[in-house]
Amino acid sequence: MIYLDNSSTTHKKPLSVKLATLKGVSSLSVNPSRAGHKLALKGAEKIYNTREQLANYLGTTPDNVIFTSGCTMALNLAIRGTVQRNGHIITTIFEHNSTLRTLEALKSTHNIEVSYLTPNKLGQITTNSITNAIKENTYMIIINHTSNVTGHTQNIESIGKVCKKHHLLFLVDGAQSVGHHRIDMKKNNINLLTIAGHKGLYAPEGIGALLINNIKVTPLIYGGTGTHSDKLKQPTDYPDGLESGTPNIVGILGLAAGLNFVTKHEKQISKKITKLSIFAFDELSKIKNVTLYADKNNGVISLSVKGKSSTTISDILDEKYHICTRSGLHCAPLIHKYYNTAKSGLTRISISYFNKKSDIKKLIFAIKKIALD
Repeated sequence: MIYLDNSSTTHKKPLSVKLATLKGVSSLSVNPSRAGHKLALKGAEKIYNTREQLANYLGTTPDNVIFTSGCTMALNLAIRGTVQRNGHIITTIFEHNSTLRTLEALKSTHNIEVSYLTPNKLGQITTNSITNAIKENTYMIIINHTSNVTGHTQNIESIGKVCKKHHLLFLVDGAQSVGHHRIDMKKNNINLLTIAGHKGLYAPEGIGALLINNIKVTPLIYGGTGTHSDKLKQPTDYPDGLESGTPNIVGILGLAAGLNFVTKHEKQISKKITKLSIFAFDELSKIKNVTLYADKNNGVISLSVKGKSSTTISDILDEKYHICTRSGLHCAPLIHKYYNTAKSGLTRISISYFNKKSDIKKLIFAIKKIALD
């Protein structure tokens, strides 16, 4: 089997991640911060160490690292936890439904306005388009750092400067970029950064995080935190006040191991994914009846084949060639409307560090056969 659906979830995990999750299940199945025994304290220490790792890697402080069930929950917490009634938010057509559907719900509950920006010919959201969209009641800009459909990566440093100049909150969806691109929240004036552990950080599913910088976020979920248990009101301090319930210690240990792996092999990972991505893009672009929708450097390539739906293409790749890809709208409907691919969808190839050039060669061979059949 050739797995090229890594933007959904990285299938192959580093050995260190497998061992860390196994250790979590076998020897650290405890409820950290809820008990005072040694094993619980050891679990709490492991969790804090992971917060510290993430904070150092992404430019915030350990207490501002909030563990979530994934990037979807992190985005909901970030958007709902900072919502301003009658306010205006600027975002883009690249966004995932985790953002789009949350904003749509807030239109009716909090009367917010939303502006959806389109990219230029290079797939970039320009600072001019952002500046022109700012209104008196604008309070936040939300940017999908790397598109899960096309791989286009936005210049968050320049966008962060616009946010700072106009005193706007800056939320970055890092689901596809963290682990592939270095992000410094302080340097880039990012207030809220969401991550998905099971993608570029090679962690297991079910673990993500919201990282916070210079902004107050109200809880999304209320309940036990292990602190201030005598009070009925939810604690307001971080991270406890935003992390009700038993933490996913197995996922957190896996996330720590994945982050260690990425940090150690950062240059090799980036170089290999870029090299494979360019090779795939260049060769696929030569095939008749194939149209590509991609930034060819970032390991994400979506394509269409004339006369065939994305589902048909992915099914053939799976059943005949044993190649795993993703078809459909990829939970990002606005970018498909922009590219006029909402009906047929797109077949997405997403590359991991663990893929080989031979995988890409087999994919190219299969797409040629499908396109010319």
